[in-house]
Amino acid sequence: MSAVALHTIEGVPLDRGSPFLRHYPAMKLGVREAVRFYAERLAQAAERIVASERREWVVTAPPLFVLPAGANLMAWEVCCELALRCVDLRYTQPHPRVTKNDYASTGIPERIRNRKELHEGGGAPRPEANDFEGRAVLVINDINVTGTQQEFIERTLQRVRPASIHFLYVVQVDSELGRSHPEVEHSLNHLSLETFEDFVEVVTRADIDYTSRCMVRLFDYPLEQFAEVIRSCDESRRTRLRELAQAEGAYAGAEWRARVELLSL
Repeated sequence: MSAVALHTIEGVPLDRGSPFLRHYPAMKLGVREAVRFYAERLAQAAERIVASERREWVVTAPPLFVLPAGANLMAWEVCCELALRCVDLRYTQPHPRVTKNDYASTGIPERIRNRKELHEGGGAPRPEANDFEGRAVLVINDINVTGTQQEFIERTLQRVRPASIHFLYVVQVDSELGRSHPEVEHSLNHLSLETFEDFVEVVTRADIDYTSRCMVRLFDYPLEQFAEVIRSCDESRRTRLRELAQAEGAYAGAEWRARVELLSL
């Protein structure tokens, strides 16, 4: 197993002026320009990794249910760029949404519990052996903070007997910093586009493939602010957001009913 990153964060506070990091929050929301910015650089690194092992390669990313994360969008772009095969890992049932339950701001014990539930619980991904067995696997992800997600993805893939597993990240957090300040991931997610007004601009105007994180952030705003975002969207965006929320399956509970109804107006 190997792990490579395009950039390493070695200290806090984060550099808000970094030309490399400033695209990161938009990528997490699915803004296509930001996704392409990192995907182009990941493709160059992926090409070198693939050249290191003379096998059939498969590219994947962290599991999704319906909506992709930024990592999935980047993996798809890299596969298109390099003509590699991409196989998505998928959860077999939606993960219930709980407001303010932000993995990026949690400590190591909470991260372990969260990933254990997702990778070993009833909705765990069940990759097919014929997609991975005997092949070299490249896992593309946006960030490695504590190694927790990497460990659980590796366990999931080992069950289908790949020849090797390689991880490629946009950002690696220094291991000591990741253990002592795992909340650095939350800070990076909000390095730019941190205000409500910034978020409204992205949701209503950007060239975007709405990600699971974008939907989480939207639904976590108080109802009044949620309504303001929806009123600012044209009909096609409202329809798109409604269809995605329904497809994701995590917003069917009573606590989300008023928001879903607003999407239907």
